[in-house]
Amino acid sequence: MVLIVSKEGQLANRLAHASAFIANSLANNYRLVHFFFEDYYPFFSEQLNQHRSLLKVFLIKDTGINKIVRSSISLFIRGMLKLRITKLPFLEIIDYRKYEQGTSIYNLHDEKFIKKAKSKIILVYGWLFRDRENQKTFREQLIKIWTPNRQFTSKVEQCYFRYKKDHDVIIGVHIRRGDYKKFNNGVWFYEPEEYYAKIKELAGLKRFAGKKIAFVICTNEKEICFANGSNFDIFFEERHFVEDLYLLAKCDYIIGPPSTFSIWASYYGSVPLLMITTIDTVINDNNFQPELSIF
Repeated sequence: MVLIVSKEGQLANRLAHASAFIANSLANNYRLVHFFFEDYYPFFSEQLNQHRSLLKVFLIKDTGINKIVRSSISLFIRGMLKLRITKLPFLEIIDYRKYEQGTSIYNLHDEKFIKKAKSKIILVYGWLFRDRENQKTFREQLIKIWTPNRQFTSKVEQCYFRYKKDHDVIIGVHIRRGDYKKFNNGVWFYEPEEYYAKIKELAGLKRFAGKKIAFVICTNEKEICFANGSNFDIFFEERHFVEDLYLLAKCDYIIGPPSTFSIWASYYGSVPLLMITTIDTVINDNNFQPELSIF
C-alpha cells in the first residue's frame, strides 16, 4: 500500500503528482491512498466517487476526522524524519523533497519501488515522483478520473462554443505572473506587452493564413488590455481556475511559460503546446509539441 502524505503545490501540480501514482498503482495492482487532495476533491467528486472502488485509489475528503488524521500523519512524518528514521519492518518513508530545476525524478516504474508498494506500507513525501510510461499507458483512465464536475464542464463548453463561433482556430494563452516574479529568479516573468508580441507572432504564421483566430487568455490577472488584430480576436474574462484549465485543454493550441497548468491542459486534451522558455523563444510552425508524457 502507498500513502501520499505531502501536499505538492496547487491544482495542476497535484493532478500530475497524483496521476503518476494512480497510473503506477493501476499497472501494478496495489492500493493507493491520497491524504492531501482535499482542497480540490469537490471539483472532481462526481468522477472520483464513480471510480473509487474500481481503481483501489482513495482520495480522502475534507471532513473533521480526516483533518485530524492528516495532522497526525504530518506530525508523525516530521517526527520520524527529525529522528532520521525512515524504515520499520512494516513501513517505509520515501522522502524525496527536491524542487530545484533539473533535479532527477524518482521513477515509480522501478522494480524496487513496486516490490515495496506490494509488500509494506510506503509513505511518499515530495514532488518529483513520476511514472512516464504508465502515465501514457493509462492516459484514457486518467482523463476519465480527472474530468471535472458537470458544473465546470458545462461552463467550459459554453465558453468554447462562444469563442469558436466565427473563428477557425482557438489558441489558449496561459499568462502567469504573480509568483513568477520571484520563482526561478523571475526568468519566466513576462510583461503583458511581451505576451501580446507572441500573440501577434502566432497570428502571422503561415499555417493560419486566411483563418480567423480566437486567442483565449487564461490567467489570474485582473486587468490586461489587448487589442484585436486584423485576423484575430482576443477573449479575456474572469473564470474559475478549473474552467480556465479545462478550457485550455479544448483549444487547438496552447502557449505559455513553463508551468504544470498548461502542461496538464496539453496532456488532458492532447493539445500541441509551445512553452515560452525565454522571451526570445521563436514562434514557428514546428515548435508545438503534444505534452503526453507529463514532464
